[in-house]
Amino acid sequence: MKRITCGVATAGLLWLAPMTAAASINDAFANGELAGQVGLYGITAKEKGSDRAGFISGSAALEYETAPFHRLSLGFGAWGTTRLTQSNDGDYQAAIASDAIIHQAFVRYAGDGWGEIIAGRHGIDLEWLNDYIHGVSAQLTPLENLALTFGWANRQAVVGIDEVSESFAKMNGSKGLYFFDLQYAPLEWLTVNPYYYHATDIYRAPGLKLTAEFALSDRLDSTTMLQYVSSKTPSGVDDGDFLWLEQSFAMGDFAFGAGYMQADSKGGSNIASFGDQSPFEYGNNIFDPDAKTWYLALGYEWKALSLAALYGQTDDIGGAANAKAREFNLVAGYGLYENLDLELIYADVSNKPLADFYSISLGLTYSF
Repeated sequence: MKRITCGVATAGLLWLAPMTAAASINDAFANGELAGQVGLYGITAKEKGSDRAGFISGSAALEYETAPFHRLSLGFGAWGTTRLTQSNDGDYQAAIASDAIIHQAFVRYAGDGWGEIIAGRHGIDLEWLNDYIHGVSAQLTPLENLALTFGWANRQAVVGIDEVSESFAKMNGSKGLYFFDLQYAPLEWLTVNPYYYHATDIYRAPGLKLTAEFALSDRLDSTTMLQYVSSKTPSGVDDGDFLWLEQSFAMGDFAFGAGYMQADSKGGSNIASFGDQSPFEYGNNIFDPDAKTWYLALGYEWKALSLAALYGQTDDIGGAANAKAREFNLVAGYGLYENLDLELIYADVSNKPLADFYSISLGLTYSF
């Protein structure tokens, strides 16, 4: 399941980087930045022929980062969740595997206009690496139109209002994952994004993402995205390729678009081992062998209200012509007051030959 992303419902959005340098270590701690959130989350789900499942939980997070001292700052974050009620034994723990977790504990070195280096537990959001990692990452900006992110991580955890990992789990045994991501804008309307992921015992995956943005008129904007990633085993054998095309338009407060995704005969599950950017709430079959997925999306924003609808279908799952899945998502977000956000997600999945199911989730978060 995708994590709730409305407003500050994701812990990664609490990330702060103090800008004022401290004159001493005491000043660094005294002038640090404190942030946090308090959240309420509930979900109910029903599979055809089965009992209803779900839970309601409350959560709180605190994050603190010192002011830079000689360009160094320390960051710490803790997340806690408590069960309020659940439909069946185990419903809560299936999503919230740990009631408390330290999700941030890092050292940051901020360069003089060229970027930063972070070591320890920290959040990250790349094409195929998301959530929180334990490792080292560098974000460099040597040129105005170029940004480079690279590093190594050996553990990963999901921490959010709707899902929390039991702990920071090992990635690729203890050997970890190497990652490289380059964002380059050679033209004002074009972004070229080559990337590479290398997990010694799992896969090596080079990929390329191209994004073109045009203003077709004063009111109509166009965004075209093409992405292709190829995964190979450590011995160099083809392990699955994945193609993704998307075309979207924005007109005033409205947005609409369509997309197509295709996995080859070996699938693409390894590519999504440590994170994915699937547009679906579930999207359980899009990386299966021979899976072909198309989708349509519609969005609307007005003041504090945002609405989004997505419908898609995956065909030829596992190479079987009669195996298909359909998914409909409806997302509504509303800023009730300053720093108080509400998000509702409805998902309906028809998964032949498996049982149909739907889920409704609601998240309410206050950030400070």
